[in-house]
Amino acid sequence: MQYAPLEANMLTTFTPLSTPEGTVTPNDHVTADLHTLTELIFAVTPEATVIPENGVSVFYLTTHWLFALAPHQNNVCLYFSGDLDLARFSDRLSHVHMGDHCLIIDDLDAINLNVLVELLAVLKVEMQRKLLPIQALH
Repeated sequence: MQYAPLEANMLTTFTPLSTPEGTVTPNDHVTADLHTLTELIFAVTPEATVIPENGVSVFYLTTHWLFALAPHQNNVCLYFSGDLDLARFSDRLSHVHMGDHCLIIDDLDAINLNVLVELLAVLKVEMQRKLLPIQALH
């Protein structure tokens, strides 16, 4: 099976994470949360490739981005490429701010990791379903 070169499908919408004063430095709990989130993503998607882009860790499934982790000083943004309606997860992820294609996580210790892993797995399956017709053409 052949795929287009990875560079052709790289996520390029992220701007460098910096302020006029300099680079944003995440606090210790954000750094720990980033590490844990990275482990959870690889547990769900061990075949993913991670590529740092402008200070953001972007996780690719084949040649398409699936997740991205963007650290901020006091929280982590988990971006996802799917079009999943997060309403069914909102009650079970009550300490997470849900945006358009992203979750803002202030403190990973305050949320149910089992529900987060379930969400990551559902997003992965959604992406794989989208890729099946594309892969069948190659």
